[in-house]
Amino acid sequence: MAQMMLQMDMCERRGSGIDRATDAISQMKLPAYKAQSGDDYTRITLFPKKKVSEMTREERIAVCYQHACLLYEDGLVINNQIVRERFNLNKNQAVMASRILADTQESGLIKMKDPETESKRYSSYIPYYG
Repeated sequence: MAQMMLQMDMCERRGSGIDRATDAISQMKLPAYKAQSGDDYTRITLFPKKKVSEMTREERIAVCYQHACLLYEDGLVINNQIVRERFNLNKNQAVMASRILADTQESGLIKMKDPETESKRYSSYIPYYG
């Protein structure tokens, strides 16, 4: 059955499905997915579109982290402008984007790419797996 599904392009062996799903979620500006795993299962929950103002702090952190991981896979970094784009924020809402980055960094999920950068405005971040 699995071999037949491979031949029909219904599944793959590379393991890139989660990256493609995360990318699609990001492009549609949806909240981050939630992953739960047990002894014999993995459950992924997808959520409907929400405004950033309707998201909890934890949801905003999850979106920021997942987007940082997605960018990192492509050799890119996350910064204030990218967070504004991801959350559909305008330039006047840069403080909210900075807060999301700070919360995500405080949670230990991202770190500054260059800790020597003194300006928060031009800081960029990468996922942190510490």
